Amino acid sequence: MADSVLYIVHGAAGRNGRWREAVEMALTGAAFAVPTQVWLGPEAVAALARRHDGGALLDELTGFGVGCVADRAHRPAGAPAAIQWLDDDALNALREQSAQIIVLS
Repeated sequence: MADSVLYIVHGAAGRNGRWREAVEMALTGAAFAVPTQVWLGPEAVAALARRHDGGALLDELTGFGVGCVADRAHRPAGAPAAIQWLDDDALNALREQSAQIIVLS
């Protein structure tokens, strides 16, 4: 995808400063019509699954056209429905097709 941005989020998702920073960065790209994806690592997905507001945290992103993906091998019970579950090949293809990759821990 030309001019696309992939954010890889390794840390736990929640309402702390790091999560907020990741959300703001992704929303900024989306506001300028840059195709934006957020790849949620296992720790982020597990944290979202444990939270009663995990889906609402992702709604802020998906509501502005930001795609949220994760590795289907790490799908926990209770994970938000907004996550698109991809296999290794699809995740690697997404990484290869992204014009810019930003890793957030």
